[in-house]
Amino acid sequence: MQQHKAALWADSRLHVIAVMMGSRVPDLVTMLAAADVADFDCLLPGALPIDTQRTAPYLVWLKQQSAFTDWLLFEAAAGMGEWGVLVRSASKMLALRGHLRSLLRAQTPLGQTVELDWMDPTILKALLPLFEPAALAGFMGPMESVVIPEIAAWTTARVVLGKLELRIVPVAKSG
Repeated sequence: MQQHKAALWADSRLHVIAVMMGSRVPDLVTMLAAADVADFDCLLPGALPIDTQRTAPYLVWLKQQSAFTDWLLFEAAAGMGEWGVLVRSASKMLALRGHLRSLLRAQTPLGQTVELDWMDPTILKALLPLFEPAALAGFMGPMESVVIPEIAAWTTARVVLGKLELRIVPVAKSG
């Protein structure tokens, strides 16, 4: 697991950001308020009712050396299930937040606008291979890569020469 963590911060130009689903992490808002993170913000804009705040997705700017980061990468990724994804980006917080907010709605082929929990690992893994090159570039925007940490393996998705590249690295079992 330490190798997975080191790989996230291997490029010093890139920030590591967790996109966490409040609907999957109990008491996420309270946890973030006390966490040793560089910054965090709700992905839903505006003043939100308390119930919506509790279930909303959050953008969490991670510090490499932090108890919260270690909990998220080692414990939550191994035991909690699908809490969200990690993003690596050189963008500033507001620019990245704006882009990620733009991904919260999608248009169906029939022209309907629907809410999209793109940060749900199951949805993201199904969605990424469907994109045409231009749509994939638009989706990724300022994200250098998206990492889906799961119990058995971590999947890294990025665009290389206009095409989706998926790299799956198994999680080594300790003990």
